[in-house]
Amino acid sequence: MTLLGLNLETVRNSKTGASAGLMVRMKNVVVGTRAVRQLHQLDDRLLADIGLKRHDIDARVWGRK
Repeated sequence: MTLLGLNLETVRNSKTGASAGLMVRMKNVVVGTRAVRQLHQLDDRLLADIGLKRHDIDARVWGRK
């Protein structure tokens, strides 16, 4: 089993330019999508151990309530 890590970065376009901000957002989507996929592969008992319910996965990964 792989260890999940969300290494989401804050998007700041002031000094780095718009293209760097776009790359950060794209990376965040890739990392978030991977985390969602991996979490959905866990069984309900393991999800409960880390304090998640299956229907909360998307909201927790993407920062929505």
